[in-house]
This record gives sequence, structure tokens and C-alpha cells, in this order.
Amino acid sequence: MKYLLLALVALSCLAGAQDWAPDAQAPAQPAIDRTKVRVVQNLGGQVPMDDSFKDQTGQTVTIGQILGSRPALVLPIFYRCQGVCSVEFNELLQALPQLNQRVGKDFNVIVLSIDPQEGTDLAAEKYAEVFSTAPKLKGTEAGWHVLTGSLGSIRKLTDKLGFYYTYDAKNDVINHPSGIMFLTSSGEISSYILSPTFGTDRLSEDINVANASKLGVKSTDIFLGCIHCDPITGHRSIVIGRFLSLAALATVLGILGMLATFSIKSRLSKGA
Repeated sequence: MKYLLLALVALSCLAGAQDWAPDAQAPAQPAIDRTKVRVVQNLGGQVPMDDSFKDQTGQTVTIGQILGSRPALVLPIFYRCQGVCSVEFNELLQALPQLNQRVGKDFNVIVLSIDPQEGTDLAAEKYAEVFSTAPKLKGTEAGWHVLTGSLGSIRKLTDKLGFYYTYDAKNDVINHPSGIMFLTSSGEISSYILSPTFGTDRLSEDINVANASKLGVKSTDIFLGCIHCDPITGHRSIVIGRFLSLAALATVLGILGMLATFSIKSRLSKGA
């Protein structure tokens, strides 16, 4: 009976993933142009240090001023996004309190809006969300830099980061990949994380590599992102839907594997 219950749980997980997928009645989306929406891992590349952005307080800052003598991780998202941006952001907030390294002491965090229509008000809300969501991060406020900027400044930085996305100002639509980039204190790109979910060990390792002003190895190329995401309604993207379906399928296969193992052990026990 317990095996039957486990099987039912497994099937319900897969069904739940189908519910998460985009609406069947939604209009078909055009094919993704991977030449325009992608991450190119530019290890060793130098980011612009002098272009101006606004932080969550409205103060004008540059990447060079933010880095100072510390490395940083950069998370390019947009603040109204309810797709993979939220997954990445929340994953980061869960992982950072578990690290031995401390934000503001060992490294800085740069959250960059890729939407030039977003302003200081949304940046301030995102900054406040950090400490309301992850209270253990209180005391690290000085290490957080939640930025907005002009399209020109944003594009110069994201292009150097190898983070390519499309922006349709007329329809207010942004198509973008997922990714976190790590910078040395001198502004060199040391490594990438391209999955919206990641372990604390991986995060800690990439921070240490950046702190040592070294270059890491290329990350596995996993293409996930907010594709054709409406920033107002937060319609789930095709890519996110597939990601969740695959995750649920992995769960089902894992549980079925456990069932097979238990069944074999049970038979061996009875035969002994």
C-alpha cells in the first residue's frame, strides 16, 4: 500500500508541473532566437568601470566605485519580472546566509535592472525585499547595490558580461536568459552560473575564485530564462514551464527508482 501511495504522489508531482506550464489557450510563441537571447561566457573580459547608474537610494554610482577592493557577483534581472528573475533572486537570498563569506565584507552584490523604464522606486522595493525575505542578511546592507540606469549604460555592461537579451520598449516586453556573473575587484569576469538554481558550494567557490583574481572554468550551458514574459501579468515563460516539467519528471523517476529498490529488497528479504 505504501508503494502505491508513493506512486500516486509521484504522479501528482508531474500533474502539478503540467499546471505550472503556460496556458494551453495562450497563443503560440515564436521560436527563440538564440543569437539575440543568450549568455556568452566572456571569462577574463573587462566590464566598463565608469558608466553611471542609480542605486536604491537614488545616488549616482559606477561599477568601479562599487567594487572598490572587493569582488562582486552581478545578477541581471528586471524588478517587475515574476518568472526566472524571481527564482534566481530568491535562490540567492536562500544561499547567501549559509556562506562563510559575508556580503559587504568579502564581496558585494550587484542587482542590475535590464529594463531602462524601471527607476529608483522599484530598486528600493527590491532592496527592502532582500531583508524582509532573508532577515539573516541584516547587517550586510552596505554590500548591496540595486541598480537602474539608461539603456545605453545597461547595454554596455550586459554586452561586456556576455548577457544578451531583447527589449521591446513599445510593447514593454523583455526576453532574457538567466545567469549570475562574478567580477574580480578590478572588474574582470571570473566565472558564471547559468542555472537559476545552484548550491552554496558552487556559489562559495565562485566568490573565492573572484576574490583571488583568478578565472574559473566555463559553466555548463543551460539555457533558461524569461522568454516572452509580460512584466505586468507575469505570464510564465515557455522555458520555465519546460524546466519545471523536467524537474517534476526527475522527481517521478527518482521515486519510481526508490519503489523498484524497495521491491527488490522486499523480495530478497522474503526469500532469505
